[in-house]
Amino acid sequence: MRRSVTTILILFLVIFSQAQEKLSYFLPDDVSYNSEIPTPEEFFGQKMGEWHLTHDQVLFYVKTIAKSTDRAILYEYARSYENRPLVHLVFTSPENQQNLDDLKELHYNFSEPGKDLAKSDVPLVVSLTYGVHGNESSATNASVLTAYYLAAAEGEKIDELLKKNIIIVDPCLNPDGFTRQSMWANMHQSATPNGDNNSRQFQEVWPAGRTNHYWFDLNRDYLLLVHPESKGRVQKFHEWKPNIVTDHHEMGANSTFFFQPGVPSRNNPLTPEKNYELTHKIGEYHAKFLDKIGSAYFTEEQYDDYYYGKGSSYPDVNGSIGILFEQGGFRGRYRNTSNGRKTLAFGIRNQFITSLSTLEAAMNLHDELLDMQKEFYRSALERSAKSKTKAYIFGSSSDRVKTQQFVDLLNRHQIDVYQNDSKLKADEQTFESGSSYVVPVNQKQSRLIRSIFEEVHEFTDTTFYDVSTWTFPHAYDLHYAKLGSLNSVSLSNEPFTAKKVRGKLFEAKDPVGYLFRWDEYSTAEALYKIQDTGLRTYVATKEFSIPGNDDEEAFSYGSIFIPLQDQIMSGSQANAFLKDVAQSTGVDIYAVSSGLTPKGIDLGSNSFTPLTKPKILTFAGGNANSRDVGEIWHLFDQRYHIPLTLAESSSLSRIKLSSYTTIILSGNFQEWGSTEINKLKSWVSEGGTLIAYKEATTWAAKNGIGSTTFKKPVSPDTTRYLTYAERSKERSLNNISGAIFETNIDISHPLCFGYSDKQLAVFKSSTTVANSLEKKYTEPVKFSQSPYLSGWVSEDNINRLKNAPVVTVQNIGSGKLISYHDNMTFRGTWLGTNKLFSNSVFFGDIIR
Repeated sequence: MRRSVTTILILFLVIFSQAQEKLSYFLPDDVSYNSEIPTPEEFFGQKMGEWHLTHDQVLFYVKTIAKSTDRAILYEYARSYENRPLVHLVFTSPENQQNLDDLKELHYNFSEPGKDLAKSDVPLVVSLTYGVHGNESSATNASVLTAYYLAAAEGEKIDELLKKNIIIVDPCLNPDGFTRQSMWANMHQSATPNGDNNSRQFQEVWPAGRTNHYWFDLNRDYLLLVHPESKGRVQKFHEWKPNIVTDHHEMGANSTFFFQPGVPSRNNPLTPEKNYELTHKIGEYHAKFLDKIGSAYFTEEQYDDYYYGKGSSYPDVNGSIGILFEQGGFRGRYRNTSNGRKTLAFGIRNQFITSLSTLEAAMNLHDELLDMQKEFYRSALERSAKSKTKAYIFGSSSDRVKTQQFVDLLNRHQIDVYQNDSKLKADEQTFESGSSYVVPVNQKQSRLIRSIFEEVHEFTDTTFYDVSTWTFPHAYDLHYAKLGSLNSVSLSNEPFTAKKVRGKLFEAKDPVGYLFRWDEYSTAEALYKIQDTGLRTYVATKEFSIPGNDDEEAFSYGSIFIPLQDQIMSGSQANAFLKDVAQSTGVDIYAVSSGLTPKGIDLGSNSFTPLTKPKILTFAGGNANSRDVGEIWHLFDQRYHIPLTLAESSSLSRIKLSSYTTIILSGNFQEWGSTEINKLKSWVSEGGTLIAYKEATTWAAKNGIGSTTFKKPVSPDTTRYLTYAERSKERSLNNISGAIFETNIDISHPLCFGYSDKQLAVFKSSTTVANSLEKKYTEPVKFSQSPYLSGWVSEDNINRLKNAPVVTVQNIGSGKLISYHDNMTFRGTWLGTNKLFSNSVFFGDIIR
């Protein structure tokens, strides 16, 4: 009996130890290690891969490393929404650390155009970044091994590495998502090894750990800079100007390991060819290191560097080389895969070993990498000098808030922006002095400038790992034009830095009320602030004007009126409060002395419709779409500061819906049966405003809410034949992976209040197209007859889109179903359509 128990115990320990590898499994043996530096095993009290590390553990460890060695410093560069620190651990030799600021400046200046510095003394900067997707856990788990190695390794090899390089370790790019994943993985981990794919450990609950606090993919945000994590690290990127940036990820469990280069036909044409040549050279080092430990890998398949908003592609348009690593992701200590049973430890080792291969490549390619970065900026100026386009001009005198937000984005990308100091006409548009801005092309960021401003119509491949276009003036809904010359342009003497817009309250004697236009981006925030105090508000459904100092002040559809009569505040209290609202939101507010107007409706007209303060409910969990729900949550919470209730989708039957004015649906709610659906229908019929967003529009139609129908997708071309190996390209021909289209809008319709142009650019990333309802006044936003603006889309899909509705409104009893068939909040950056969406919350119930 004792022999049997002993045998079982030995077998258990053998199996268990497969995921609890000794440190020698990970670390190279060609160096010795300083025993005074705490190993990860000693610090955490566990072997690497035994449990998923938490963000707190990783943070405490890198802080301890920084205190334990004179090779490293640590600083915080951002805080996540959940107030978790994001840090850099910066390694170089102790001698270099004494002069780190000088070396940083030397490295920065070496590649600056016009500088002529000897490269022999210039250090290379390598940035090793881990875990932008929180549930790709082998990445951040590997970062502690990198930190230990760089702190503890001893010998001539490591001394030379640290002498010639500054190495930045960013251990956790997404601490909020990583926290969700590590908690989930650890709470479902058994003592007995079990890699069964049906285990709950591998099936994270909604919204999973990939995304940040608002469920955004941070690996799409390097160009958009919506979130604090991205803003902080891009600021540091431009301070350090690294020569190489690694970006450690995971992919499906049955995959091996990927490193760049990616698919050659899908490279962005703005990236210099030299970048790809060096990426190939660096790849040889990855192959060498992975071959040595027997790990399988692949390159030049599946992934690409077309979209510049990713961690591995943003460096490419900024004089750096970004390297994407994708490890098969196991999401637990053990995982059964088509390649056998794999362990977290195995994934950690591959991520760590390619960190080391990157550093060896940096050592051996030092001069080539420095030369490439210098040539990147030199050639950028050379190309821009030959460009027919000398500058881009943009701006809006009616939406200063959104204009300044765009200026701020350009500032953060180190793009010089100048204020336009004279009235200018370009491309049949007028740009006013003081409210428009000019971006000269002849500057070192000219490649990035072109990427931000240009529409894209030509492609070498029709398959995209991400979106095919991102023209920012369209995203911000700002007038813009190309300038072929700067001779007639009057610019500010110095580059312009974005400013916080402060609105004004324009006083009047003995006011009867206050007015503000609905054209600024922040009007939704202003209106809610006013409503939340209990002040009555009205919206103008027709145009009018009021007397001004020199001329009449025109007010269009959607203007807001706050009468003073019978309000909960006195006149002086209201004045002081509204002055504060104007200051904080950037919205100008006008006091009016009379209800009689020179033109249009008077202030007592029934064409001023009373408004109800919105109370918004949306559903999360279940089959709700976490990305869409997160974007909507972020819009109301961060942009407008309007409360939005996130309810679990399974709780619909228990919620008192009459407490809410508006319900937003985004997803395919298969968990709801007839009881829940009928409850929702009754609520709408009794006067509620139901907003169906994207996928929810088809769900509503299938469940008898409204009468929307949809066009059939494009059928494959039966006359076109590709090789068997190329058959996947046929599927991508009719995808819309992300393109920009022109719509026509009815600016007098409540959903379009605040817009002055009758055309609006919309971002579309699906092939779903609604049929017309064939009813008057139900489709205030429709694709134009010639809708294509930018990005890849087939002719067949363009024809499907012509004149198709983007937004539809249907009566459901006394309530409304408002359907948004396309994205109004794309990645938190498509500000131009945000108002179109928020208008449904404030004005949905006034639509007749």
